[in-house]
Amino acid sequence: MSTDVVGRNAPDLDEHLHWETALDRLELDVMLAERTLADPSRDRHIGEPWDEPTLAGPIPADLVERALEIRERQLQVEAELARAVGVARCQHRFADRVDRATGRGAGRSVYLDVEA
Repeated sequence: MSTDVVGRNAPDLDEHLHWETALDRLELDVMLAERTLADPSRDRHIGEPWDEPTLAGPIPADLVERALEIRERQLQVEAELARAVGVARCQHRFADRVDRATGRGAGRSVYLDVEA
């Protein structure tokens, strides 16, 4: 079996590359979510549906710290998204109360004859 300059066997390099690619995808998803939270008014491209990668063996030791950092960012984004959803729900409930109080929430269309 051939080895590279760092002493890894070729199959090990492939596995390492698969792990790096999986972490890259996760990090890109986190970056997208962070940018959406920073500016929710901008239209964002929604990424492709995530599917769990098929990875052989445990995560390589030199990638563990990066994986933990990504996980920490995921947890922060998750908490911020939950907060944003809570704020949106409060605003929606308030808008519903305003509609009911003003009679606009009756669910019926209102037409105005401008020629009368």
